[in-house]
Amino acid sequence: METPAFRAQLETEFEWRITELRFFHNLCESLENPNARDQFRRATVLLLYSHFEGYCKFSLSLYVSAINSAGLLCSQVNSSVAAATLSDVFAKLRDGTGKAPEFKNALPDDSKLHKFALAREFVERSSEIMDRPVLIPDKVVDTESNLKPVVLRKNLFRLGLPHDEFASFEPSINKLLEMRNKIAHGESRAGIGKTLYDDLRDSALQVMTGVTAGITRAFDEKKFLR
Repeated sequence: METPAFRAQLETEFEWRITELRFFHNLCESLENPNARDQFRRATVLLLYSHFEGYCKFSLSLYVSAINSAGLLCSQVNSSVAAATLSDVFAKLRDGTGKAPEFKNALPDDSKLHKFALAREFVERSSEIMDRPVLIPDKVVDTESNLKPVVLRKNLFRLGLPHDEFASFEPSINKLLEMRNKIAHGESRAGIGKTLYDDLRDSALQVMTGVTAGITRAFDEKKFLR
């Protein structure tokens, strides 16, 4: 995939979400009753968070898909992309379920020995392993139960992308998530004033815009390569 096509997919996804948010914003502002506007914004918070999480997940997944379709080998990509591709190999090393054939019967329960055998096998096969085609599993992009700022940072880190550039927006995003959860779970019925909503919306859009720019730049400059 070329950069213009990559960018176009991001822009299309971003634009329909912004258009929908703008529609409800304008509808809210058209209401004459201030209390009705506050209640309308309360409902719109749920939509705002949904678009924030949905867009971030789409963007990261598109980046993964573009890398996977590039026909690369683990030896050609950066350490984060290679580690994500080889997650099954490292899982096997961590859980130590394999057995050394030489001692499978004589020492079936010697976990230290069998873990050493797995590590040795990894070293012996390292060249072969690094020649595996890059195929990042879908599960690497994981928004968990909620896309908290720290969860977004975890996803960016796993893909070798700058993970701390949205620190200044994290208090507002945490506030957005907190309010969204309280509204969704019926813990809060209070309306939301324009100043607070505008801050939540602007912070969410700033992060979404930043994710767009960062991922596009990383793809265009091939930051995923070694």
